[in-house]
Amino acid sequence: MSRRLVAWAGTLLLTAVLLVTQAPTAAAGATAATVIDLGVAADRGGDVVGHNGKIFVAADDRIVVTKSDGALIDTISGLSGAVALSVADNGRKVYAALRDSHEVIEIDITTLAITKRVGLTAYPCPSTLAQSYERLWVGYGCGQAGEGGVVALEMWRSTPALVPVGSGATQPPLVAVAGSTLVAGEPGADPTSISVYDVSTAQATPRGEIRADTSLRDLALADYGSAALSALADTHRFDAWDTTTNAKTRAYDSGELSEHGLPTAVAASPNGAYVVGGWNSSAGDAAELVVYDPATAEVIYSADHQGKTLVAGSIAFYGVLTYAVLKEPDTGRMHLWRLPHSPYHASTLTMTAPFEATALKQLTFSGRLTLSTGALPGVQTLELYRWLPDGTSRPFQEITTAADGTYQFTDAPPSTGAFKYQVYWPGNSWFRGSGSSVTVTMAKYQPTLTVTGLATGNVGERLEFNGTFGADGITFPQTIITVSRKVVSPDGTGTSTGLVKLAPAADGSFSFSDTPTTAGEHTYIVKLFGNSTIEPASTTHVVTVLQPPA
Repeated sequence: MSRRLVAWAGTLLLTAVLLVTQAPTAAAGATAATVIDLGVAADRGGDVVGHNGKIFVAADDRIVVTKSDGALIDTISGLSGAVALSVADNGRKVYAALRDSHEVIEIDITTLAITKRVGLTAYPCPSTLAQSYERLWVGYGCGQAGEGGVVALEMWRSTPALVPVGSGATQPPLVAVAGSTLVAGEPGADPTSISVYDVSTAQATPRGEIRADTSLRDLALADYGSAALSALADTHRFDAWDTTTNAKTRAYDSGELSEHGLPTAVAASPNGAYVVGGWNSSAGDAAELVVYDPATAEVIYSADHQGKTLVAGSIAFYGVLTYAVLKEPDTGRMHLWRLPHSPYHASTLTMTAPFEATALKQLTFSGRLTLSTGALPGVQTLELYRWLPDGTSRPFQEITTAADGTYQFTDAPPSTGAFKYQVYWPGNSWFRGSGSSVTVTMAKYQPTLTVTGLATGNVGERLEFNGTFGADGITFPQTIITVSRKVVSPDGTGTSTGLVKLAPAADGSFSFSDTPTTAGEHTYIVKLFGNSTIEPASTTHVVTVLQPPA
């Protein structure tokens, strides 16, 4: 909860404090994407990775390092053809492929020092990278027919072992790894053949090939390696392929540029919540990023930028943020493109406290869930949390909204003091979650004590009385009722006697009886002692007792 608004409303017996969570500020649709000038121009590079609070962008003779908001931290310079990056799952090392010096370097993510260099003269022009922990797969090739391929590097060794995976390519194959699946496909080859490998052991085992009728622009894995994602030329879409059957299972194509644009980059978020596709216009003067639901291919969010092109394969994820790299077509100047944090749209949840707040009485709370796009949320499940004045929690409860987002719930606080209520909607792939809380200070329950019975009676006859201090539906804590009797005889003399002390039932009801021995006006005085939750109360009931005729 970023901010809280405290409002006081009350009477002598009531104070209600409203603590309302404010949803993140959003435009009518969603917060806009941002584009940050990196201050560097390069013909090659543009790959991007993020970890440990830093974003790394390859820029040919250097690697630019920024904060997550794009603010410059440092530059790793003096490199020779930095074109591809990867980051270890443990977040301690970043690796870069240096195409011109035929090596892969290891960079300490904290100090930005180069801590290891691995020569790849036998596998020249390393240009693409994929990584799972400290095993690195490198796509290499200088453009000579049949001399390119993929090699695996075991980076945990002091002298990394090089394990060939595949060869025979002309251009450095694109590579992606997830779970125990590795995919590799040569960009520009027409038709496309994407090799699928099992890499659960040191030696990659071929599992088959995915074939398409047009050339490959980008390649990624989703759903822990069970699906391959391809950006193929001339298709105006992104395709998903089953890596077990090698069959196409889905297409993603609903961007503004999808009809005439070129699919340029594709990636799946590590948590499996999104597929992100990048497009360039056929004229090379506009770019678009589109966020898809991976299961339905529905567009969740899109952003476009005019005057720049998207670097192929440059989509990366860091926490809740999605990044890509743009270039100015004429100058090669690089810009970091950052989408708003996911989920991409905001929600607001309100809760209204009851005006009156008395212990033990049933209270009704209400509120509404609204979405920043203006769409109705439909029936949603909210989480309700409640705390007693001593800080202990009450049983967790789920409540549901109506289709328009409105909701109600009731509660009967069991004592006096400040009770806190909090409702929370966890959100979904489209909308960020939101919450609201209210603290209501409960006053003591004010009982209305009543006693019913006969108004007249005779000496020696049993009189029955019933009483209550409650209302239907309330459960009361244990308290004490006392009954005393004052008798004024016909001659005007009076006596007082204590009759009974009793514990009423949980619903506030009680009963007692008396058998008069003398004639006169009998006044029964009934007192409720009260406790920390219930105010005391008293009432009387008068019975005229007659002496029956002899």
